[in-house]
Amino acid sequence: MSDSCVFCRIIQREAPAHVVTEDERIIVFLSLENHPLVVPKQHIPDIYSLDETTGAAIMSATIAVSRAVKEGLVCEGIYLTQANEPAAGQDVFHFHLHIYPRWRAVDFQQQQTRRANEAERWETVQKIKNCLRAG
Repeated sequence: MSDSCVFCRIIQREAPAHVVTEDERIIVFLSLENHPLVVPKQHIPDIYSLDETTGAAIMSATIAVSRAVKEGLVCEGIYLTQANEPAAGQDVFHFHLHIYPRWRAVDFQQQQTRRANEAERWETVQKIKNCLRAG
């Protein structure tokens, strides 16, 4: 764990987050923009440091959460993204994979940068959790 890492602080419950699901290896919580982030609980800065076992756990969670996002948010598609190093746009140096719900009618640039309010994030996390439990 890193004291200066916001994701480590969320994992340690020292910072608030809307947690979708978690197990011993990973945690999934909503970004401020209201889409899930799949994050290893171990502080792993980037994909180059990611071991295969943790990578498999991340992908397994990504599949389950993507299905729940598709069903719960009734989106038309799912877009996954993961950045490494500043040149690629990484701004939190703890590995994380974004799960973006996509709708044809919604501008993706606007969706990526618009901060959701607390009520929107609470509603989103409930819809996803309900589908995870049902699935």
